[in-house]
Amino acid sequence: MNWIGNRVSYEDHKDFFTMIISSKTDHWKIMVMLIWLFIWLSCGLVIFYFLFFTKELQNQKIYFYTFLVFWTYFLYKVVRVLIWRRFGIEFIRIDEDKFSVKKSLWGYGRAKEFITSNIKKIKLAPLDEKSFSKVFNDSFWIVGQGTIIINALDKEYNFGSQISKEDGKKIVKILNSKINKLNSAS
Repeated sequence: MNWIGNRVSYEDHKDFFTMIISSKTDHWKIMVMLIWLFIWLSCGLVIFYFLFFTKELQNQKIYFYTFLVFWTYFLYKVVRVLIWRRFGIEFIRIDEDKFSVKKSLWGYGRAKEFITSNIKKIKLAPLDEKSFSKVFNDSFWIVGQGTIIINALDKEYNFGSQISKEDGKKIVKILNSKINKLNSAS
């Protein structure tokens, strides 16, 4: 097993190649998100209690129903991120016939498959380091979009959530060499 940084491992097997990108982050970031989740739950439950079990908010029902809709949405988003950070991985497998990328939680997830010979190029997403989209994409409180792009049959698919530029260059180099090796052999 070889490593790129502390989140990416890969291995070249006899008939195929695998790479695993972990979604784990620093422990302190998880703790901050858990504290935020606890405070968020507390605020929402207080509003829920006063809205449905007392007469205090009767004159502002529409406002607080709307608040609870948004509260539920952001609760879903932060729980989703916490679960992804704790149990999520991206699993890449390359063999002679296909290239597959699977975003997986507890082993479940749907793999996106490409015919290996149809992959033209794998490259890094062209994001400026100081752009808002790059900073937002790398924030630990979101799952984030992939920073590595597969170009197959003039369609693009991204993977590699929140990979650093240095690690991304190494991943792209390794994956392109595997694809070129397989395409030249066939």
